[in-house]
Amino acid sequence: MTDPRPVIVALPLDQETDDILAAATQLGLRLARPISVVHALERRRLEGEAAEASRVAETKELVEPRLAPLRDAGLDVRVEVAVRRPAELVLETAQRVGAELIVTGGGRPATIRRWLVGSVAEAVVRRASVPVWVVRGAPPVGQPVLCPIDLSPRSRLGLASGIRMARAFGVPLRVMTVIPSEGDPAPVAEQDEASTREQVDALLAEHDLEGLDVAVSVVVGVPAERIVDATADVGLLVVGSRGFDPLIPDWLGPVTSRALQHSRCNTLAIREVDQDLGRRERAISTLAHDYRVARELLDDDRAEEALPLIESAAERAPANATIQEAFAIALDRVGRRVEARGRHEIAAMIRERIRSDVSSG
Repeated sequence: MTDPRPVIVALPLDQETDDILAAATQLGLRLARPISVVHALERRRLEGEAAEASRVAETKELVEPRLAPLRDAGLDVRVEVAVRRPAELVLETAQRVGAELIVTGGGRPATIRRWLVGSVAEAVVRRASVPVWVVRGAPPVGQPVLCPIDLSPRSRLGLASGIRMARAFGVPLRVMTVIPSEGDPAPVAEQDEASTREQVDALLAEHDLEGLDVAVSVVVGVPAERIVDATADVGLLVVGSRGFDPLIPDWLGPVTSRALQHSRCNTLAIREVDQDLGRRERAISTLAHDYRVARELLDDDRAEEALPLIESAAERAPANATIQEAFAIALDRVGRRVEARGRHEIAAMIRERIRSDVSSG
């Protein structure tokens, strides 16, 4: 019998900590999953191993009292504190332990202009291959689960997760389909709405809904706007986003991105994962590990040691400007300046091509 897949909790130790732990407690209990709490510490330049170990131990002492309610509730809780970039620690831990899902803070839409740009939560949602629960406020106890669907494969996956969460929390499920309309919704024919409703009903018939309170609505408008408006009185929004690809992990799709940016409630982002993901994800994970180690060596002025790692990474990721730039830095520091100049030029060409593609798109 295999061990249950854990829920990874990215714990920041800030104003969102209580909400994050409340969500983790409910998910651990309702899904019968262990909890793995991770907290990242910033790397300090010139910090020795002993000082780093002491800082890790001190932080664990701060974290442990916050976890007492989870343990009192009977949950199996494990803690990892490490000196790492937060998003990398969360994502690599999730992959290593085969996580069920990731829980992370998400701020509040009233306090942000664009959704968490550059934050740990944004990086985790955009790069994770497992579902990510973005915490905004209290868990959805007693509040409906909203599941928008557009009849695509990814929205079908979202529907299955929405049904599961509605059952787990014992709350109603609201299924919503938006017929796109850029202007006045009046011209949309009634038969279009009726046809869409028939398709939604057929999709729902494929699932076991016995004992579940399900309400279906078909509306007309701009999908992202209608979805965000509907989050005002629900506890959880479940959205299926574009399939995960380790080579282009940041692509969520416009509707999902806007929903995450403006949603007023907790959000669960689900990604469709292709069958060949394991091999590709391991390759990308190895590449990321080699790049991270090489950067740390460069930061410590150990270019000779960094060079073989970053050279190998550059060969495996010839279109990655960041890795090519790091390779150029390593070459320059070991005196291979002509080669370094060439790599700098390659990195500049890659970035220029990306800018050109974006502007033309």
